[in-house]
Amino acid sequence: MCRRVTAALLLVFTLMPVWAVDGTFQGRVVNPPGNQPAVRGWIYVQGANHMLRRVEVAHAEIVFADNVPANQKHKCNLDCLSGGREIRVTAEQDRSGEWRAKRVEILRELGNRVTW
Repeated sequence: MCRRVTAALLLVFTLMPVWAVDGTFQGRVVNPPGNQPAVRGWIYVQGANHMLRRVEVAHAEIVFADNVPANQKHKCNLDCLSGGREIRVTAEQDRSGEWRAKRVEILRELGNRVTW
């Protein structure tokens, strides 16, 4: 019995890294769809293919990309992730399919705002 439990635990811990694979995607921060309320700590990212992803960013490291001029970089928090910014997200997908960001890199602003 003890060997079976040990073998089962070994198998589970061996496969765990497969479940926790990070993904990277890029897109524009957009407002939530009309039927979804805005929730602090969550953003929506629309990719070039118009795919919309909801991402939890409350615990993410938020940084500026290297191509952003030094005089435009500053310490950033959730408020920096407003609509119109192009970002690159490194995140993990949880068991329910939700994306949990580890790192958000601000690449530039789009739309009517100044472009870097």
